[in-house]
This record gives sequence, C-alpha cells and structure tokens, in this order.
Amino acid sequence: MRRWIVLVLLLIIGTTFSGCATTGLQSELILNDEYFQVAHREIQNAKESIYLIAYLFILYDYQDAYSNRLFEDIIEAHKRGVDVHVVLEYPKPEYMEEEGPANQKVYEKLKAAGIDVRFDKPERITHSKVLIIDEETIIAGSHNYSFNGLKYNNETSLLLKDREKAERLIKYFRQIQ
Repeated sequence: MRRWIVLVLLLIIGTTFSGCATTGLQSELILNDEYFQVAHREIQNAKESIYLIAYLFILYDYQDAYSNRLFEDIIEAHKRGVDVHVVLEYPKPEYMEEEGPANQKVYEKLKAAGIDVRFDKPERITHSKVLIIDEETIIAGSHNYSFNGLKYNNETSLLLKDREKAERLIKYFRQIQ
C-alpha cells in the first residue's frame, strides 16, 4: 500500500512538473474592446514596474474614455511606487487636434507627474504598442490608446507571461531613440 501511495505521488508530481515545463507560457488573446479591461487589470495589479511603448495615446474631454482611464491607472501606479517608463511616438502634424499634436498632452501630463516619459526621434516611427508589467507580463498587439483603438476598431493583442521575453522587450524599450 505504501509503495502504491509513493508511486501515485511521484506520478502526480512528475506530471505536474512536466506540464509546467512544456506549457510554461501563459497567454490570453485580446480582441477589440477587451483590451481596456485586461490592461486596466494588469496596470492596477502592477507591483514593481510598467514599461509602455505607444504609437498613439490620446486624452479626451470626457473622463470615462478608455484611454483617459488607462492614463489615470498609470498615474495611480506611479503614486503607489511602481516604477513607470513610457516611450511615445514623436508628435506628427498629420495627427493634429485642437489641443495640439497627438501624444503631446499625454507627454506633458506624465512628465508633470514625475514619470519617466520620452519621445522617439522625429525621423523615426515607433509603431509598437507594448505594455510590460513587473518584468513578466507583456501585452503586445495593434491597440492604440485612442477612443477608436480601445472601443470600436477591429484590433488584436496578446498577453504573455514570460520573463525572458519581457527582459528582451525592456532592452528594446531602452534602446528606442
């Protein structure tokens, strides 16, 4: 009987560990307006760090806009002591709004809040849309931080939990100019 129990325990432990080794990657497919809820959850749960690369990040006059709410989540994370870093696409004239070029308002507000934020070089286009949380969780895909990008467009992103890839993306983040 004792051998049987030991054998069953070894089988359970072996199956568990081999399953972890072969399926160690956790992922979640994010379609269309699902992005807001996933990013909102991950930013609110951030403990150590947030890295964001955004092509388009627009704030609107109505507070409940998804991009405004994610902006507030980022500010709140910073206030909680989370280390926040942001790279934005340099404002281009083709995205002019009444308040000025896209990304400019976000840049100014993040900078005023004491957050590490910068633009890429004007001659480059940073079209990436990547969010890295706690050097493990990655959300990458097509979603812009705009009203249409977060609510109405056909968009796809993927959440991955992978420290090695997160580390590589953080190195990529640091070299963007």
